Parts: sequence; structure tokens; C-alpha cells
Amino acid sequence: MKKILILLLILVLVPAMLMTGCGGAESASEDDQSESGQSEQSEEASEAVDGMGDLLSAAYVDMMEDNEYLMSYKATMDFEGQSMEMEATVAAAGDDMAMTSSGEGFESTIIIKGDKIHMVDHGSKTVTSWAQTQDQMDSMETGTFDAEGITYIGNGEEDGLIFEEYSTLDGSVKYYFQGKELVKIAVTSEGQTMMMEIIELSDDVPASMFEIPAGYQQFEM
Repeated sequence: MKKILILLLILVLVPAMLMTGCGGAESASEDDQSESGQSEQSEEASEAVDGMGDLLSAAYVDMMEDNEYLMSYKATMDFEGQSMEMEATVAAAGDDMAMTSSGEGFESTIIIKGDKIHMVDHGSKTVTSWAQTQDQMDSMETGTFDAEGITYIGNGEEDGLIFEEYSTLDGSVKYYFQGKELVKIAVTSEGQTMMMEIIELSDDVPASMFEIPAGYQQFEM
């Protein structure tokens, strides 16, 4: 149960951190390159995204600025030496966030609402709730996560897809696009990689995502 909880918390935070991180990311040229180097990198990025002039990932940051989005994806990741696959849907509506996920042997939902976090186990039909820390609530209210150390590296083409790559404090993030549509995200951290295949990404968020199922046994932790 502890292992599953850690995985779910990772998968809840990763999409929010990635999308917010893009908006707060700095170009590597700001610290490491001359003014002419900055110009060359900007021109290269523009050419790579077919003359758009801006990074493709910026469009998705703009969509999420109002904290109103739904993102469904398939995730493959290594955890404690084992390969794991799961499907997940993350939703945000203002200060509220929820994620449903399913994989081998489990189906769960995490709901972050008000000052509480609710862990819903559909197999046992139980809900375990606990209070958020003040730091967690402050992060939800500002709609941001710490983007320190997230730096734009560059872009290119891989397997027929355009990618934009960022470095992080302990790894890297790659966004893959088919045309202008985001289709995959690869997150590498401390030598481990999680691949997220995007199924749906929109601003149509159903209210049912944030409802605790009726009839489930509830526990306070």
C-alpha cells in the first residue's frame, strides 16, 4: 500500500510540475551564452517548430494557467527495479486536484480538496483522509510548484516527432509533439525514466472527478 501511495503522489505532482515548470523555465543561454548565442538559439527554436516563433510547450502552459484542465495518459516507469504500467487521469479545477489511476492489482483515486487529501481505494471501498500541510496549501493556492533548476536545453526530432527538452535539478524532461499536439512526455530523474503517452488533454473538467464515492468506509489519519 505504501508503494502504491508513493507512485500515485508522484503521478499527481508530475503533470502539474511539468506544465508549470515550462512557464517558469529559463533558457540555458541566459546564464551560459552570449547575446549572439541567445539569438541563434531563438532562431533555431523557431525553425524547429515550423515558424511558430514560440516553443510548442508554451501553448499548453497557457491552457493550464487558469488551473482548469484534464489530462489522461498511460505511464510506464521503473520503480524499485520493476517496470510498472498504469493509466491515469489528472484533473484540476481552481484549488482542487484529483487523479484516478489503475494498474496491475489496484485502482485508486487521490482527491486534493480544501485542506484535505483523500486517498480512495476502490478495491476495498475505503477512503483515507488527512490534512494538508501549510506549504502544500500555499502551493495549491498560488497554482505553482518550485521551478528552480528547470532550464530549456533545445529541440530536435526523434522517431518522427518534434521534441523540446528541459534539464531539471536531477534529470531532464522531454515534450514530444506531432505537429502542434503534445503526444508524449519523458521524465528522467536519478537515472530512472517515466514515459507518459498522452490520451487526452483538455479544459473540460467533470465535477465528478472531485466527488468521494458514496458508501465507502472513511478513515481519518
